[in-house]
Amino acid sequence: MEQHFLSQTALDQMAGSDTTQLLKASVPYLPPKAQQLFAVYAKTQELSNTLRLFSSVNKEQQMCAASTPCNDPLEALDDIRSFCYGESKNCLDQIINTLALFQILKLMN
Repeated sequence: MEQHFLSQTALDQMAGSDTTQLLKASVPYLPPKAQQLFAVYAKTQELSNTLRLFSSVNKEQQMCAASTPCNDPLEALDDIRSFCYGESKNCLDQIINTLALFQILKLMN
């Protein structure tokens, strides 16, 4: 059986679950009143999981990627960009291009 992996942030991977993904994916196919109920329930579950994650005693599990030192801001922005779409992605593209231009100018001096 072929598995497909969703592009999710580290927070989504830790706070989400297969069940919440299933609920969110089914929302457009439900009647309007059920859409609201299922969407709010799925988001509430994610919020509950997030609160539990950050209040847990075992702090080592929390946001391992965030504790990774990042020496290159372009690398961090490029990673963040992979989770964006639309206007956010365009804005990040402009920031990345501007930073790259500054790096080129710095090398030329």
